[in-house]
This record gives sequence, structure tokens and C-alpha cells, in this order.
Amino acid sequence: MSKNFYFLLFIIIASLLLYFTQSKYGKVSLNKTISACVIAQMKKNNNLPKIDAEAYCKKEITKNIND
Repeated sequence: MSKNFYFLLFIIIASLLLYFTQSKYGKVSLNKTISACVIAQMKKNNNLPKIDAEAYCKKEITKNIND
């Protein structure tokens, strides 16, 4: 019985920690993805301003996340 209790307690704590980690660092990953996209778009098209590249990347990435 105690083995099952400790295993269940471990699963619950691990799930909570994963949830909090995702909620804390989720925006960091999104920001890194957007900045990498901006760099790639600016290298692909030298005449593209940074503001336009950032707007394009935000639109495309959020569209992919929502799909």
C-alpha cells in the first residue's frame, strides 16, 4: 500500500511541477522562436525591415500554434 501511495504522490507532484514550469517558461520559448524567425526572414530578404519581419513571424507562429 505504501509503495502505491508514494508512486501516486510522485506522479501528482511531477505533474504539478511540469504545469508550473510550462506556464513560467512558455513565453520564453515563444520569444526565442519569434526572434529566430525574424533573423531568418531578414537573411532571406535583405530589404525587409525588422518591424515587418517581426509582424510576419508573430502572425505565422501564432497561426501555427492555434491550428
